[in-house]
Amino acid sequence: MIRKMSFKVLLIISVMVLFHSCNDKKAEDLQGVLAKKESQTSSMLIGEKGFESAKLDYLIAHDYTKALYIIDKEEAEFNNIIKDIEKVDTDGIQKGKEVQQAAIGYYVVLKELFMFSRKEIEQEKLMRYSKDEKVIRAAQDKMLELGREKQQLYQKVFKADEKLFTLKRQFESENKLK
Repeated sequence: MIRKMSFKVLLIISVMVLFHSCNDKKAEDLQGVLAKKESQTSSMLIGEKGFESAKLDYLIAHDYTKALYIIDKEEAEFNNIIKDIEKVDTDGIQKGKEVQQAAIGYYVVLKELFMFSRKEIEQEKLMRYSKDEKVIRAAQDKMLELGREKQQLYQKVFKADEKLFTLKRQFESENKLK
């Protein structure tokens, strides 16, 4: 009888250890995906050969068509990043779903901020190539308005980043990572 009880206890402990180690692996996988996407975003946005650098080169050369093309490529890359984070299985991970949603929210608002350049480039094209003084003045006014809108987007990115940072720390703590 004692032998049966100890076997059951040992079996229960083994199952619990196995389940716990699976959750740790899933938490590590989520952390790895988030780190990879952060690195990918950094190289895309601030890397020497990243999209923002190429876009700036085209804007300096007043090649607005190619600059807009770069924004399209950047948008596709942001979409891939968001999809990859959405695909991660967070079932059974403490704070996993919250971190995943915060990361998605962060990358969505970051994408909005960088896609905002389309509006600015359109106004810049009007100011550069228009011969009509009214059109130029309207484009300048619009640029001022866009500047205020962009400031609001920066605030949204800041708040989303702060939320993600806080949740990642809680996630790491609760899943005993780092």
